[in-house]
Amino acid sequence: MAGITQEKILYLNVTKGRMIHKTKEKGITHDFNGYEGHFLGIRERISDYEGKPQTKVELKMKDTGSDEIVIIQFTKKAWAAHGLLASIGKVDLSKPFTVKVWGSDENEKMSFCGLQQQGYKYIENRKCIDPDKSFPKPIAVTISGEKTWDWTAVFTATDAVIKSITEKTQALAPAVETTEIEEEAETWANPDVSPMPNTTDDLPF
Repeated sequence: MAGITQEKILYLNVTKGRMIHKTKEKGITHDFNGYEGHFLGIRERISDYEGKPQTKVELKMKDTGSDEIVIIQFTKKAWAAHGLLASIGKVDLSKPFTVKVWGSDENEKMSFCGLQQQGYKYIENRKCIDPDKSFPKPIAVTISGEKTWDWTAVFTATDAVIKSITEKTQALAPAVETTEIEEEAETWANPDVSPMPNTTDDLPF
């Protein structure tokens, strides 16, 4: 099947309450706080930034109003990724949905994420789907007198959600009406832009 070239994919990095596309040559060329589209895939990917590995959760979508394909990149150890993974299990992935991100009044580097889809009861503050309350949160721990956060349980749940969704969507693949979308969902391209650094939005509320 036909693959997707890098030029056809728009990479959006979640940072400071926004989804942005930025290159060294042009700077920020796209800036959103919400994106509506059809689900194409989700995965975890480890990339390199200035010699340091960084782990991202990548959500691949097709725009509802055009042929645009986007990959929204979330730092795995961050509240935005937590919000995405705690909510996506409640979404009907065969129908369009909206990814919303917003910032924190207390920490400009912190981002949060929620999902919207017709037919679901929204929580009041951001009009987003109420996330799964059983999805774990980081645990405060003290190591050598320093307070830090243990994300082990969160990462285990994250990996389980990604695996479950991948298996579920692969099983439903024959029901996809558009061959083009089916083909695009099978192929991931690597970013044609320099990776963004991990943000320091890995602090609890």
